Amino acid sequence: MRKLSAILLLAAFACVLSAGNYDSYYGNYGIETVDVRAHDKGYYLSIDTDRDSNPKMTYYDATEGSLKYAERAGSAMPSGMAGAELQGAWLIRTVDKSRTGKFCSLKLDRDGFPNISYYDSINRALKFARFDGSKWKITLVDSGNVGTYSSLRLDRNGRPHIAYYDAKQGILKYAVFDGEKWNISEIDYARFGNSGKFASLALGGDDRPYVSYFDESNGCLKFASCNGIDWVVETVDARPGQFTSIAVGPSESIHISYYDPNRAVLCYAVKKAFNWELKTIDEETGTGMYSHIAVDSKGTPRIIYFSSLKKNVNMATLIGLNWSRVVLDSGGVGADCTFCLDQHDGWHAAYRDIVNSSPKYATSNSNPASDNGRWPFHIIGH
Repeated sequence: MRKLSAILLLAAFACVLSAGNYDSYYGNYGIETVDVRAHDKGYYLSIDTDRDSNPKMTYYDATEGSLKYAERAGSAMPSGMAGAELQGAWLIRTVDKSRTGKFCSLKLDRDGFPNISYYDSINRALKFARFDGSKWKITLVDSGNVGTYSSLRLDRNGRPHIAYYDAKQGILKYAVFDGEKWNISEIDYARFGNSGKFASLALGGDDRPYVSYFDESNGCLKFASCNGIDWVVETVDARPGQFTSIAVGPSESIHISYYDPNRAVLCYAVKKAFNWELKTIDEETGTGMYSHIAVDSKGTPRIIYFSSLKKNVNMATLIGLNWSRVVLDSGGVGADCTFCLDQHDGWHAAYRDIVNSSPKYATSNSNPASDNGRWPFHIIGH
């Protein structure tokens, strides 16, 4: 009997070692429902983590028509942030309830305070909200049918930078707060056309801004960078590039994930020297919408994306020269997916449960023995 127990123990240990081959890329992860109320919630999700790797997220509540902010109960919360409603393991607060909150983008500052850019659909304007330690302060950034596809980043001094689309003029715009006012500039002006949808912003090591976006007029994926004075615009892929996401890796490498609507596949572009290298990551039809990319401290890119046919949320990771893909969650989930990496390269994902109309959260930092903890259950391919 003891011999049989020892054999079973060794077999179980071998299985753990085998599963551990995936641990350095996907890890043991757990999945949670953020807002347990079955209402129409979880659109335009954006997620970030504080210095202790605690997740915070913002999203649009379509039932109330409001901007929501959520954080794990028990995490280090900013003092004075009252009005929280406990839903499961998450504390949820309303930031702006004036029928607004679409196209929201979240970044936490060095104090852990949330900063959010978002679109006011009633006034058709771009807004910015920041929690100052005691209350939410909401300001108007730009108006006149502007503010969709907003993408927010904070520079080393904590100043907000926002890339967004001006629907009235059909152009990509950029706003920076200098401490007193918002300075707004035009990046790409497509005369008699539209350029600037699906904008995604990243800041380089010297706070140099980089933006990926879709030029609808010319049907192509574009990239813009600023040298401190002028914006330089270039075409990345002559084919369409929607749901773009940009990240800056070590040595200022530029990585872009995007969806090609003509082929309905997930694509990836990386800039090497002066040239763009293009690759199709997932060739299965209907994959790649809501793509979001991040690059870890070792320079490894990861992409989260949605399969519109299978209703799955997937993650792709570059391992060596090949991409490994895994299904993170399935069964009518994955729309509006996004994710981020914490300071330890642990990943944190947020996405919408389409069936239950609620936001969900998955993380590689979960203990596999905890509730809902599990290994990746479906490896797609390499």
